[in-house]
Amino acid sequence: MDFLVQSACLDEAGHPVRARIPVVDRDCARRRPVRLGEVLPWRKTDWPGTVHIATLPDGYQASDAILGQLQGYAAAIQTFDFGSGGMTFGRFDSPSDGGQVAVVDRHGAGFLVTQDGGTPGRLQWFTSPECRRGAPATAGYLVFGPEVPTGRWASAVARLNIIAAPDACATDFNPAFTRWRRERIALPIRFHNDPRRSQVEMEVIVSEHYGGATVADSPHLERFWFARGLGMVRFERWDVEGREARVAERAAWFAATGRCDPVPFSDLPGPGYALVDCRSWTNFRRPAEGEDLRPIHWPPQAREVGR
Repeated sequence: MDFLVQSACLDEAGHPVRARIPVVDRDCARRRPVRLGEVLPWRKTDWPGTVHIATLPDGYQASDAILGQLQGYAAAIQTFDFGSGGMTFGRFDSPSDGGQVAVVDRHGAGFLVTQDGGTPGRLQWFTSPECRRGAPATAGYLVFGPEVPTGRWASAVARLNIIAAPDACATDFNPAFTRWRRERIALPIRFHNDPRRSQVEMEVIVSEHYGGATVADSPHLERFWFARGLGMVRFERWDVEGREARVAERAAWFAATGRCDPVPFSDLPGPGYALVDCRSWTNFRRPAEGEDLRPIHWPPQAREVGR
């Protein structure tokens, strides 16, 4: 869970310290997860594209990752909060805003539910073959297993499907080759009020989720970077030409945005794959004097820890 949620630095009394960022600030010896219902001591947003560096220093999307409860699980609630184009950070703007919820169980970590602009107003629950009708949902979207090695990949073929309600079950399941590893790597960072970039070493779990049973059989890949103390810091989507729509056109458009430079493990997955989307949430914001940073309230079923 320490890789899935962002943390607050603590003072000697154990209280969160405003504007101090784990990993980035060296004077953060003690920390704990930021909890649902708390004011954020800091926020991470995505890097703006080349043409928007000056006009949108906060980027397009915030992704707060906070600890809460959902369906009886301790849950990492990772929000997608757009703040440009008429939308506002900290306010749920439909249909664009949403998020995903990750939980940890005996199988490792997995996504339980998601919502984005492609499914406005509707949650999509990821279920596995372990689901039982009338029981809480099971996290079918594997992110990483219970053992996360360094220096090599671990892998499994997950089976999952999407359901419309958390107490329902699918009748069939799709294979998804998934692999993951844990490494210490340098990633680029910046601050919303300082366009200069630097690099910070982070302890990161990299996860790859393919849309088929093998890399060669899959039409697409979703790749994630989760940094200890910071939560999800990068996402990539790779599609295969001829197996997904308008791949070459979308890849050319995305490359022209300049939103994501290559980083460690940002490799070509295989023949025919092209990068069609990416966000790097390492554009950090410290609150101004008197400013309270708050995440959007999503999903509505989430509860505070201990409630």
